[in-house]
Amino acid sequence: MSHGGTPVGSTVAGSTAQEQGAPVGASLHGMVRKGRSFSGRERNCCFLNLGGSNFADVSAVSGFDFPDDGRAVALCDWDFDGDLDLWMANRSGPQVRYLRNDLTTPNSFLSIRLEGKTCNRDAIGARVEVTLKNAEPESTEKILIKTLRAGEGFLAQSSKHLHFGLGVGSGIQQVTVHWPGGEREEFTGFEADRHYHLVQLSGNAQEWTPPTTKGDLEPTDMPEVASTDRARIVSAARMPMPPLDYETFDGEKRWVTKPAPGHPVLINLWASWCRPCLKELREFSERESELNEFGLEVIALSVDQLDTKNKIDSKAASKLLENAGYKGTAGWATASAAEKLQLLQNHLFDLHQTMSVPTSLLIDGSGNLAVLYRGSVSVDQLLEDVAELPDLAASPASVPFAGRWHTQRQGLSPHDLAWKLVEQGYLEETIAYIAKNKKLIESHYNVPKLLVLVGNGLLARGEAKYAIMYYRDALKIDVGYGEAQNNLAWILSTHPDESLRNGKEAIELVVTALKAQSGNASSLLDTLAAAYAEEGQFGQAVAIAKKAIEVARASGQLDQAKSMESRLRLYEAEKPYRDK
Repeated sequence: MSHGGTPVGSTVAGSTAQEQGAPVGASLHGMVRKGRSFSGRERNCCFLNLGGSNFADVSAVSGFDFPDDGRAVALCDWDFDGDLDLWMANRSGPQVRYLRNDLTTPNSFLSIRLEGKTCNRDAIGARVEVTLKNAEPESTEKILIKTLRAGEGFLAQSSKHLHFGLGVGSGIQQVTVHWPGGEREEFTGFEADRHYHLVQLSGNAQEWTPPTTKGDLEPTDMPEVASTDRARIVSAARMPMPPLDYETFDGEKRWVTKPAPGHPVLINLWASWCRPCLKELREFSERESELNEFGLEVIALSVDQLDTKNKIDSKAASKLLENAGYKGTAGWATASAAEKLQLLQNHLFDLHQTMSVPTSLLIDGSGNLAVLYRGSVSVDQLLEDVAELPDLAASPASVPFAGRWHTQRQGLSPHDLAWKLVEQGYLEETIAYIAKNKKLIESHYNVPKLLVLVGNGLLARGEAKYAIMYYRDALKIDVGYGEAQNNLAWILSTHPDESLRNGKEAIELVVTALKAQSGNASSLLDTLAAAYAEEGQFGQAVAIAKKAIEVARASGQLDQAKSMESRLRLYEAEKPYRDK
């Protein structure tokens, strides 16, 4: 049987279930999310082919040894000066580098661009042979060969101009093109240090003149940008906030409820030892009338109670706020609220950083996260953002570059966050979150699994009636979802409450799942046996239970097989099984 989600700890900073025993790619991604280097801080390398099996490391002298997290290299004679330049792409900044080749040599070159007529227009797949004459005496290579490819290396596409290095004093006898499809065509009339355009079936080499504007790029230094803990992150597509609780200094539990339309809320996390926090709170107090005029409510939540070693009492916290002049809503940030906010942040950002103080979240009048502020935020900035709140998502601040929106922006699906919430044991909050954001959540492709996960949690705590509702909702979206079919059928077959049992429907559900091979075979057979026993068909129940035990043993599920054996004895005694 499937079981409900269980809490995996009070923090999300540790390794996730996906990382433990997960494929290497998932584990690697998990490490990068925690800020680990993807490249191991290695510098880029460049090796010079000396002929035969010998290579020389010329990384430093060539200027290639950047400490970048390199991904792709593309070759291109960017300035049309007869030597190959390079474009490099990196995972992190700088995302693009242009390396211009200015090495002065007496060597000649030949550049060829192909155009297909009976094959693809770019002649991708063609093989070009350049036969040399008057080659250097020490050179034994008379033919240079290159193949035109649509991609080169990882995430790279080099120029479709095929570049041949001719060395010193070599002439060109002929060029032979093996076009895609197998046709062979010879071209003559080439001179060194020229660019040519070869059209299939023409037989003539047409000299091509590069543009007079070479597209030179001025070299620039890459100044190191000073790191800062401050950031203002505007949501282009807003995320519904999960239910958050806090505790007043008098010990009363309260919830950050949905703001009234047009009256946003600022959740501010602060600590007694954080001087920027107290300065920020002082400014909130001094300009309270302006904040009120814009309808912004500030809820200042202290994280001091989360520090088990250095907790401060409510009187000391109140005194600190009094000294700062703050008279607004305040209280303690609970461990559950802190964990939910961390889950929210991890969901929104691929780099999973532990939340720090001060951190503030601007919630719009619909209960969605509009802006996240890391570090102190000024009242001027708050007032500006609140004033522009309806149109803030469309502002340039919500995207890293200028542009125009061509589609209507929708809210982010809270599906994955809801999944994390139920995994961490916040079942009631997840149910409320799903109900509040039903339309957004149901747009997610994986919502049936989420509904089953919630149903499993309800079933685990004895609320089978409500679990049935979630299983049925999952089947409305995906009629063939095996786990929902199996779990629902199990309740209908085995629950002690007669009003919840329906053996006939259970049989139909499991038979459908078995035909589709949807779900664990031994578990489905176990449920089917229980359903037949509920219907009084004990002969069928015995036969199917024996098959379920056989399948479970064959797949190494020995504990499951043992529990199935106890149910088999009931069916042999013509008694149904009741799941207590």
